[in-house]
Amino acid sequence: MVELRKAKPEDRDTLTALLWENEMEYVDPVEHYVLAVDDKEIMGCGRSEDYEVMVMIRPVVVSRKYRRQGIGRLLLKGIMPADRPTVLVARRESLEFYEASGFSKAKWEMMPPTQQGECTSCPHRIECRPQPMICNLGSRG
Repeated sequence: MVELRKAKPEDRDTLTALLWENEMEYVDPVEHYVLAVDDKEIMGCGRSEDYEVMVMIRPVVVSRKYRRQGIGRLLLKGIMPADRPTVLVARRESLEFYEASGFSKAKWEMMPPTQQGECTSCPHRIECRPQPMICNLGSRG
């Protein structure tokens, strides 16, 4: 049975490896990550950053062997707030997943300045194809 729980310090190495496999970087503190676990195996993770008027998800990652089993939606449901819009930057093939989960394309100006700067200066921007997205309160999937 899949459960969501906060990451613990002893999860850091496995979490870092999962993120690295998906071309993402680990960011401290580990306790800001929510994990989808089955028994003791980490199936996926998500992390959110709290801003005054919105929450930004950075990132949602599901292990390749557990994709298309509802883990990503479970993580989104577990980390998205009920009281504010949620924004994120979709990469490559994840755009369809986020659209199916209630997100729509947004403008870069809606993203926190740190995210705008990271994407603008990233050397992998062309192959990443970053797309800002937003999920408003009434459009949750």
